[in-house]
Amino acid sequence: MTTTPDIDIDFSTAHREQVIQYVYEKYGPERTGMVCNVVTYRQRSAIREVGKALGFKEETIDHLAKSASAWHPESPETIAQAAGYQTANVTKPWQQLFDLATQILDFPRHLSIHVGGMLVTGEPLIDIVPVERATMPGRMVVQFNKDDVEELGLIKMDMLGLRMLSVVAEALDLIEADTGVRPDLDALDLKDPQVYELCKEADTIGVFQIESRAQMQTLPRSRPETFNDLVVEVAIIRPGPIQGDAVHPYLRRKQGREPVMYIHPRLKPILEETLGVVLYQEQILKISMECASFSSAEADRFRRAMSSHRSHDLMAAIRERFLSGCTQNEIPQAAAEEIFTKLAAFAEFGFTKSHAAAFARTCYETAWLKLHHAPALYAGLLNNQPMGFYHPHVLVEDAKHHGVNILPVDINKSYVRCTVEGGALRLGFNYVHGVGDKALEVLEEAQLKGPVASLEEFCRRIRLTTQSRNGLTKAQVQNLVLAGAFDALEPNRREAVWRFNEHADDWQRTPMLAEPSESVSLQPMTHRERVATDYRLLSLTTTDHLIHFYRPHFNALHVIDSKTIRSSVRDGAKVRVG
Repeated sequence: MTTTPDIDIDFSTAHREQVIQYVYEKYGPERTGMVCNVVTYRQRSAIREVGKALGFKEETIDHLAKSASAWHPESPETIAQAAGYQTANVTKPWQQLFDLATQILDFPRHLSIHVGGMLVTGEPLIDIVPVERATMPGRMVVQFNKDDVEELGLIKMDMLGLRMLSVVAEALDLIEADTGVRPDLDALDLKDPQVYELCKEADTIGVFQIESRAQMQTLPRSRPETFNDLVVEVAIIRPGPIQGDAVHPYLRRKQGREPVMYIHPRLKPILEETLGVVLYQEQILKISMECASFSSAEADRFRRAMSSHRSHDLMAAIRERFLSGCTQNEIPQAAAEEIFTKLAAFAEFGFTKSHAAAFARTCYETAWLKLHHAPALYAGLLNNQPMGFYHPHVLVEDAKHHGVNILPVDINKSYVRCTVEGGALRLGFNYVHGVGDKALEVLEEAQLKGPVASLEEFCRRIRLTTQSRNGLTKAQVQNLVLAGAFDALEPNRREAVWRFNEHADDWQRTPMLAEPSESVSLQPMTHRERVATDYRLLSLTTTDHLIHFYRPHFNALHVIDSKTIRSSVRDGAKVRVG
């Protein structure tokens, strides 16, 4: 019989916990539990545990653990040598450490909770599997891992959090808040030529699944023109196709530089849609059934056997069975071995087509949002960091490149998170360094009382604390000032900081008791200093990129920018870019 199916469901990271709580409430904690991971001893953890038990010094254990890759089962003396000891006088303790550490390798050490696996049963869990109470009240943890659960014939569901879904959901909320209209992504026409043009140009920073450097190098060559092309693009930059030598042959064939070839004619109906290369896990099943006459159950076991934890003996047996089946189907030995090698390299490091198609749909949606609602998409990306491949300052610069106006932090206009304001992106207080969750709560409460007219009024409205966990500290307010949050009220940041540090305590008192503020004249920050301060306190800048200040020097050296290359440089010309 075949194994139980893999059920993976992606939810927005912001709502995943709500879904898990719903499942517990609907089916009850007696029938619902999180699957565990059995964490086993590896070289380093085995050395640490055994070394501690044998009384080795802590610094010796630490040194041994860090050099664990240097020792091998056949040479225990290497352990002592790695720690800088002469093995002649310490053979016995090192031998004992080696023996015990080797014996406990792969033994269970402790349990952890699986990243998303949930088990829902018709009967009480305690009658089927061992369980323990989770740290969170009202929840249970199954003391079997995913493989144990599968052996029992139980079905595990992976409820995973995907940050890009949070980005999309937040982007739609921001669009609706700014324009009053919420785009219906389900109604999108998947044939928008602008979307595919964006992909062909590898203009995909912030686009789900195709924003990596590897994807950017591939897109101009694969030149996707249909949704199915996007499905292939999502699937092709994976360890499986790369190890199976599928990427470059596919690209050459897509470009018409190489004819589509099949190792054997039986593969044509299966691999025709992917130009003769293996890209999807389903193709492994079909090939093993078509070429080696595997049953569906055998094909599924074949796919699962070729995993990252493959057994040498099992692989040898499967190889023999596969080659034998190919021989019976009159496939030459050399062709059969080549097919098996391709499949073994692909293993389980590739997508199913359904998985790739689902991701390609989100890929298309984010590309569409980037084209038609860029401020909202970038705001969503900035609000859900860390994620993806790029630092926030790269996202901001890419947004500017696409004509998005980036508005600075403003004490009266910003919110905790980045927002869309009149078609522009307004930075949120969450991007000011040092302003933690409690301080953000204080800022929200202060905003409920309406706009402030000065830094002094703001300070009278809040309560300054000495510890950030209790509210806003002086250091946090100073960071807000230096980051430009009060620029609309106090244009000279240096003067504003001086006045704040000089009079903050007075401003906290009852107005009648406070002493009048003295005025002081300080030199305003230069543009270069403001940009430097932005990077120090925001890790990005809403104004000019740092390269702006070096452009005159570059121009003198005849160094051109990327825009000039696109617009006025002939193909094949040698240029200096900066």
